[in-house]
Amino acid sequence: MRRSLAIASAAAAVSVAAGAPLHAQGSMVDQQSACMAARAGAGVALPCDDGSSVWFNPAGMAMSPSAIAVGVALVRAGNTFTYDPGMAPTSDNTIEREDATVPVPQAYVNFRASERLAVGVSALAPYGLGLEWDVCPATTPRCSTTNFEGRFTGYDNQLRGFYIQPTVAYQVIPGRLSVGAGLDYVMGKIDVSRRQFGPETVGLGRTEVADVNLQGEGTGWTYHLGGMLKLGEGAYLGARYLGSAEVDLDGDATFDPVKTGNDPVDAVIAAGLPKDQGVGSTLTFPSQVVVGVGARVHPRINLMGDFQRTHWSSFDVLPVEFETAAPDTLVLGYNDANTFRLAADFQATDALVVRAGFRYNEAATPRATPLLPEGERNYYSLGLGYRLTRALSTDFSFQYINQPPREGAVLPGGPRAGIYESRGMVFNFTLAYRFGGAAEQP
Repeated sequence: MRRSLAIASAAAAVSVAAGAPLHAQGSMVDQQSACMAARAGAGVALPCDDGSSVWFNPAGMAMSPSAIAVGVALVRAGNTFTYDPGMAPTSDNTIEREDATVPVPQAYVNFRASERLAVGVSALAPYGLGLEWDVCPATTPRCSTTNFEGRFTGYDNQLRGFYIQPTVAYQVIPGRLSVGAGLDYVMGKIDVSRRQFGPETVGLGRTEVADVNLQGEGTGWTYHLGGMLKLGEGAYLGARYLGSAEVDLDGDATFDPVKTGNDPVDAVIAAGLPKDQGVGSTLTFPSQVVVGVGARVHPRINLMGDFQRTHWSSFDVLPVEFETAAPDTLVLGYNDANTFRLAADFQATDALVVRAGFRYNEAATPRATPLLPEGERNYYSLGLGYRLTRALSTDFSFQYINQPPREGAVLPGGPRAGIYESRGMVFNFTLAYRFGGAAEQP
């Protein structure tokens, strides 16, 4: 029983880590600027001049004024799971995960060292997961409140991916072609909790016997590239590539017994549980490529369209290493997925800009689970940008996220048990200061 519990608990933890980097798709958070979020993320060919081009297209730094910006995205989301008829283990046919709001901060600096050269840095969290389902406490696992079966897959799961991006950009052909590149220092952290079934061989296959927690953190490096080309009067082409980042995680796994109410059985279970031990894995944040076009169709109107491919298949196989148990390999089966974006800017007055955008995401996971009740999504965005002074501006945006209901399982490796429904919205705020004031697009 000792090895089976260790393997299962660590496997669940790595599953969460792998699933988390899937909110744009799953839990990738690309609302890293209120200006860009108002466009639903579109604008790799015409990035906003608030400093956020360090992330969205580093080549845009060489075409934008020196700027410093700080912002925050407030991501609010919740989920509901409804069992198929006859599948619910109790009279609770509908399980609700209450809406929760998570702040995601970001900061940018872009400095134009010369007419053609720019340097900058960003600090942001493009990946994050926070999912918590209601379950009974381990001391009273048969309480009268909701005790969702999904606890055996994962009931309290957190993941953070934080990037620091020193970047340089240069106008190869002044006013026409620019390129940008930088390094990414990546910090990853996970905190996962789940319940564990007892072994079938002693008749405990449907009884929870352990509460398992895993915490781990680590660092890694990757890189990003970008290019911008002016095709003609008012027409632009842009591209960005972000490399995959391997983060070696080191942490600890703890195993606490869950009371069955039978003292002799509880004693056997407690004696058979693994000792708290170290555990490690490699978390790979996926690579992504974005290409897009932009057009100034009117002195006051810009139109933009992007296509993004994210290589989630890097999660297909993951190794798990234990301090005292034999290693294991986890097969997850994630799929590469596409994102499509459309957006428009309207300069209503000299000080006020109105923005709108739409985004469609394909699902990256083969099916919804309690760890990641993800599916294809539509995003609808609106925003306002207001110039307080010649140099100081503020942006606000709102995104509504629509995800159609999706079938899924609740138990690890289990069959379809019902339908997941997700709801979400994102509020963004950015304050930016442009040294020397705003610059016209070349």
